[in-house]
Amino acid sequence: MHHQSDLFSSEIPDTHQQSASNPATALKLTEQDTQLSPSQQRFNRLLGRIDKLQAQLVEVQALRDAHRPVYHQSLAPLRERYRMSVREMVLLLDSRLQSKGLGIQQKRIAATILCNLSMQLIAQGDEEMKALHDKHSSESLAQKEQAAMMGMRDMMENILGEPLADDESLETLEDVLRAGMERLREAEAAEQEARQQARTRKKKPSAAQLKARADQEAAETTLRKVFRQLASALHPDRESDPDERNRKTALMSEANAAYDRRDLVVLLQIQLRAELTDTASIARMAEEKIASLTLLLKQQAQELEKELQKQRHDARHEFGLKFYETVSMANLRLSLRAEESSLERNVAEMQQDLQQLTDDKYFKRWLKDQKRLSEEPPVDFFDDWRY
Repeated sequence: MHHQSDLFSSEIPDTHQQSASNPATALKLTEQDTQLSPSQQRFNRLLGRIDKLQAQLVEVQALRDAHRPVYHQSLAPLRERYRMSVREMVLLLDSRLQSKGLGIQQKRIAATILCNLSMQLIAQGDEEMKALHDKHSSESLAQKEQAAMMGMRDMMENILGEPLADDESLETLEDVLRAGMERLREAEAAEQEARQQARTRKKKPSAAQLKARADQEAAETTLRKVFRQLASALHPDRESDPDERNRKTALMSEANAAYDRRDLVVLLQIQLRAELTDTASIARMAEEKIASLTLLLKQQAQELEKELQKQRHDARHEFGLKFYETVSMANLRLSLRAEESSLERNVAEMQQDLQQLTDDKYFKRWLKDQKRLSEEPPVDFFDDWRY
């Protein structure tokens, strides 16, 4: 029978590579002569949790990859039709503003609509619209951008309580926002550090805090030991056989990447694949070592949960789901149909207006309606919520 090495041994047997696709639960400890201890049971539960989180991450990414081409293929033609309708409206308004028959107020409303629509197109890269915007606006686009940049700078400096550094390149709104957010993060980090130092000066760490610190240090030591054991055993320069050197090089590359992201599961899986250890060897480890491994698994599960939340948030943002909607294929399809219907309705309404705006009476009535709509208060979507 082949003897399994200790988890932290530097010896490596001569063996073939096993499957790299084992789930985390392949590491689960099994009952030997006695029942699993509470630490071993927690170890197993966390492996199951990590497997579930990794599967959910794969599922979300697969949903995004599958839905993305359908989403863009469905909406791109509608968005282009709407863009061209908006462009046609801007050109029509420009033409109407050059003709006679409009009062001062009507011209002001038409010019405002033209500028707002042209800015939508400018944001999409339509350079020709810049000249039309500046032709009908009391402020040029450059002046508006400068005013927005200065307004953002004033707001950031008021929040910070000090001016942004003069040596920073702050030529655009994005530059100011980037610099301001960076300074806010620095200020927040400094404030947190000051609070931490104040707490440290006020009182000594509690027994629970000292234990947590010691447990974390032990966990970090365990992670380093697992990696160093792999690095020693898998060092390709010590292998004369070309095939075995290639195998060890691939395993070492995988171990380096796993260590960089603190992925204990993959490191332990490499241990199993290289037959440096087995689950029975892990089960025989001292309780404190099992506890260290469990703490690392807990932290890995927490990082996976954060990543899953981020992936779901990004999916909702990319495909227009509401913040409370589950990322599922059914919801993605419903949202796509709703967005298609909205775009089709907007295109139809824009085309109807374009056909009728050549009539002077309809045009003047349309301008009056647009002014009324612009003065209506925004709808509060939360007004009907009941708690």
